[in-house]
Amino acid sequence: MFTELRKGYCAYPASVSGDSCSHTIIKAHTIQKTGGLATIAESGHVLTVKPCMSDMIKTKGNPQPRKVGVKLASVFPGFCGKHDNDLFEPIEGKTINFKNETAFLFSYRAVAYERFAKEAQQRFMMSMLEADAGMPFDRQAALQQVVQDNLFGIEIGVQDVQKWKTQFDEQLLSSSTDHFHFAAVRFDRPLPLVACAAFHPEFDCMGIPLQKLGQDSVELDYITLTVTTFDNQTVVIFGWIAHQDGPARSLANSFLAIEDSCKADALVRLLFIHTDNVFLRPSWWEGLPEGSRKALNDMTRSGTMERQRAGEEYANAELKLVAANIVEHVSG
Repeated sequence: MFTELRKGYCAYPASVSGDSCSHTIIKAHTIQKTGGLATIAESGHVLTVKPCMSDMIKTKGNPQPRKVGVKLASVFPGFCGKHDNDLFEPIEGKTINFKNETAFLFSYRAVAYERFAKEAQQRFMMSMLEADAGMPFDRQAALQQVVQDNLFGIEIGVQDVQKWKTQFDEQLLSSSTDHFHFAAVRFDRPLPLVACAAFHPEFDCMGIPLQKLGQDSVELDYITLTVTTFDNQTVVIFGWIAHQDGPARSLANSFLAIEDSCKADALVRLLFIHTDNVFLRPSWWEGLPEGSRKALNDMTRSGTMERQRAGEEYANAELKLVAANIVEHVSG
């Protein structure tokens, strides 16, 4: 898997636009290192919920968040140096204003990362088709069944995220965000986590079902979610290209409808349920009660073969995690 994740390319549609890439594919940050990651880092490190194989084995499939250096956190070889710098320069400063153009760039980066991750996952799973060599026939059959089941879901995911990326490329190349929608909030302080993700909204923040996943013949809504820090305040940006009043809008609206003092808790739950590209301040995680850490750790396996998502997790207001208030919210 690590080998596949190192195989990079530039996600900018240069071949279509005629804007050629630079020679070097870089380790592009999905969350800016200065400001975003630096705000939650301690001694140059943050915690990641992405498991490594040694931890999976040692904990029998129940790994805990682990430390990773800020330079390596949230990176993927998804852009050349030129396009990473030129494209995302407007959202790399010390401050940010919520408007369609800036929200679009956060969403574009999230979709580019999600496509890269899904494609790497697919290549890795294809290599697992050969992993049964030399095993007894019954074990070969069992492994092949598991791999095929995983591949079916991954292939649907790859097809979906490629459609998302095509939609964003069309908007990018036309210099128009007419079909892009967003909702954003600004907290009064930095929260102890940052994230960047794109996913199908399955439930809203109240636990109400929005759409049924796993259907390869149905076009499902998707949404992007970026959480980062500017000027010592956490900002949250939801973005999507879909129907104005579909599941994506419903998820964003359900978050906005939550009492301001409870939004930070709801955000943490949403991130742990939907993405492993989330990074934590070590002292915050270590200071949580054991029961809260266990509940969040369980959420990281939601939506897998091990654990289905449940609306109750989204709406679990009894799980107190972080206190913050809202100072701004904007939709477009």
